[in-house]
Amino acid sequence: MIETTQFLWYLLKSVIDVHLSALLPARLQRRWCEKRLIRSIREAYENVPLYRRKYDEAGVDMNTIRTVDDIKRLPFITKDEVRENFPDGIVARGVNREACHYSATTGSTGRSLPFIFTKQTFAFYIATGVRMYTMIGYRPWHRMAYIKYTDLHYPRLGPFFQTTHIKSTIPVEEQIAQLREARPDLIIGYASLVYEVARRATPEDLKLIRPKFIGINSELSTQDQRNFISETFHCPVYDEYSTEETWMIASQCRQHNYHIFTDNVWVEFIDSRGREVQPGEMGEIVLTTTRSPAMPFIRYRIGDVGRYRDATCPCGLGFPLLEAFEGRADDCFILPSGKFVSSLKLLNTFTMYIKKYLHLLEEFKVIQVSSELIVIKIVKGSRYDDSQLEELLADLRRLLDDSVSIKVEFVDVIEKSDGIKRKAIESLVGKGKK
Repeated sequence: MIETTQFLWYLLKSVIDVHLSALLPARLQRRWCEKRLIRSIREAYENVPLYRRKYDEAGVDMNTIRTVDDIKRLPFITKDEVRENFPDGIVARGVNREACHYSATTGSTGRSLPFIFTKQTFAFYIATGVRMYTMIGYRPWHRMAYIKYTDLHYPRLGPFFQTTHIKSTIPVEEQIAQLREARPDLIIGYASLVYEVARRATPEDLKLIRPKFIGINSELSTQDQRNFISETFHCPVYDEYSTEETWMIASQCRQHNYHIFTDNVWVEFIDSRGREVQPGEMGEIVLTTTRSPAMPFIRYRIGDVGRYRDATCPCGLGFPLLEAFEGRADDCFILPSGKFVSSLKLLNTFTMYIKKYLHLLEEFKVIQVSSELIVIKIVKGSRYDDSQLEELLADLRRLLDDSVSIKVEFVDVIEKSDGIKRKAIESLVGKGKK
């Protein structure tokens, strides 16, 4: 009972904290974030063996780490390093691990990544989730249903914060039945799962399932998916960007702009050579947590790519803007200049022409063999036309550097490799490197 009361106090304090910080002007937010950032880095050096070893080996003088620009001298940290050093090398000395919140995530490789954070940090993370939804109109008296593989055990306060957990692993018919019963004002879930619910819901289901808004998360979604969900449920759909180990990175406001939550994480965008990219340019996303002293992630390469915007949002929030996040870095093409071109952008270019010219292509695969050479394998469609293909290739060249050559190979079939589901866009550049 004492622990529950203490956690609720942490949560209440954090909810107030995150909503007040969201009202701060951009300049003041950045200043406070910078202070938390530098403090987190110095505490990690003092208390976490992995960071002390890495920074000493890199010859970093911690007394010179005083501003955001100074952190560029710090080495990166990877998921493999976190995994290999957990817990003794990556958890701060003096932390009562038994009192911490423990979890783990499994990515597309199937390898588990364990992590912990204190109750205070966990309360703050939940509070950022609450703010994510108050940004779009959620209020404590609204009913929430979330589709997830585990129950998050959100605390309920009488008639406030009423939540229903719906397992992501059960059949969609059962998920729809539980949504009919819960009648939520807010539905939260993976984009693909909510999309499937929208596709399978009947007119009778939709008479009972009438959310005011929907939040999707945890995977890359398309605008077409979000539009379909919105049209089916007759309500706005908002997207967010997060990881389980660092929690909330960015979320959409009512203007559908992504705001980076700098009161939780500092976000860098870098090219393949580790240099900071300009606004609007694609870059690999690197994160530094500022609220997790028990197990900090500093210059953590999560493997995603995205772009940021140097602009302000009409909604009035002072958080900086994330223009887009566009998938995994290892699916991107790395150009000779060091810039990234996302697989999503390449795929969308092909999709546009496949819809424009039906039966132009039956199948295709795009392979970056080297930084200067891209090979496109094509199975011709029943109405293949050279001029239409050239139109497609012209658009692809506009995406790429002039120094990149495009070679087209016409084939009868595109085979899978090693029994693994074939990727339409694949880069061989940098494969096998950490």
